[in-house]
Amino acid sequence: MTTIAFLSLFFGLIRGPHPVELAVDGPVAAVELLLDGKSVQKLQAPWKTEVDFGPDLQPHEIVARALDSEGHEIGRIQEWANLPHPLTKVEVALEGGPAGPPKAVKVTWADVKGEKPVSAVVVFDGRSLPLDASGRVPLPPHDLQSLHVLSAEIEFSGSRKVRKEVAYGGDYGSEVSTELTGVPVHVRPGAALTPGTLAGWFTAAGQPLAVDAVEEGPGQLYVVRSSDLSEAWKVGAKGHLLRHPNLRLAEGDQVRFMFPYSERFESSGAMTDLFEVSPALDTRTANLPELVQRVVRAPLRSSKRRRIADAVAVAGLEAMTENRRRAILLVLSGHEKDQGRLDPAAVRRFLAAIHVPLFVWTLDKPAPGSAATAWGHAKDISEVGNLGGAVEEIRQELASQRIVMVDGRLLPQSIALSPKASGVELVGGAQGQSSP
Repeated sequence: MTTIAFLSLFFGLIRGPHPVELAVDGPVAAVELLLDGKSVQKLQAPWKTEVDFGPDLQPHEIVARALDSEGHEIGRIQEWANLPHPLTKVEVALEGGPAGPPKAVKVTWADVKGEKPVSAVVVFDGRSLPLDASGRVPLPPHDLQSLHVLSAEIEFSGSRKVRKEVAYGGDYGSEVSTELTGVPVHVRPGAALTPGTLAGWFTAAGQPLAVDAVEEGPGQLYVVRSSDLSEAWKVGAKGHLLRHPNLRLAEGDQVRFMFPYSERFESSGAMTDLFEVSPALDTRTANLPELVQRVVRAPLRSSKRRRIADAVAVAGLEAMTENRRRAILLVLSGHEKDQGRLDPAAVRRFLAAIHVPLFVWTLDKPAPGSAATAWGHAKDISEVGNLGGAVEEIRQELASQRIVMVDGRLLPQSIALSPKASGVELVGGAQGQSSP
């Protein structure tokens, strides 16, 4: 039996060269790496290399193909860059000879903050098997005629647990998993979408995609704003800011704040920046401009660099995690500087690729050379008269969205509408990908 697993982490935002390491077991002569379907290199033991993800920030698929001595594929594993990832990754690799059931299981894990687990266990067909110090445990004798379920559970401090399950044997023969991709679309008011009505409407690489569900649920607005409240009084300063329901989002919609300060962690030879996200805030007791005025969080101690564009890109990843209706609001003063690594144009392209709309508000007229000038069109919310329209734009954006769940894990930028589609358009899609 051949097993192959990525040991590398693909957290956060990845551009340029990035370390890639694999765990490989079985009669593998070489591993071929493919980036977005194109072969980039082949490697042998010790199964370590670097892959160049290019200068732009875009979602990527990376595939590792295990090859035998004649170049035939005998196993493969898939990973994703610049898409949501859990902060802790667990991989399960089955170990065995060229024939018959696996003899042992090797569990590997990596945590972006470098936390060490307090316990690790494998449950095989309902039986708990403790792992040794290397993360390995022999499996009891079994055959491949029956379906076997193997679960690895890693527990960290604070009762935080991470679980990974695989199934093999029986009708499946090897590990199986089913994943779905959420596709945000705009719909006409009053339109009712069902999986049955959407058959043949969505494609990837020219092939039709099966639709499993259509989700509405609560909308989520991620607000990126400096933690400095010294200028927050400018919201609606030219007039009188009222506690008016028209300045609230729709009932049930949620607001989360992300401030442009990060903590850096090194894991698997790569650096990752984490931006803290607030819990969902109660929008029933405060309207959106009031939240923008009041919510405050001190910069993280490890970094006082104001990384605005980086935070907007990470907010885009956060907005994808729950497959809900989504948008980002960036609130800027007229003079603050961006000390991040990304530029606004690259982030706008990234948000378009992952289908997350962006709104920009400013607290006063942008000064030359400020971060606000680089984001293009923005609403000046120091004018009370602009607030109603600014909030309504966001409210209408969220109200018009639905999330279509299609079969398979797919790159969001690879999904398009077919000529059959009617009355819908992809959120943030390229021109020519909308229907009449």
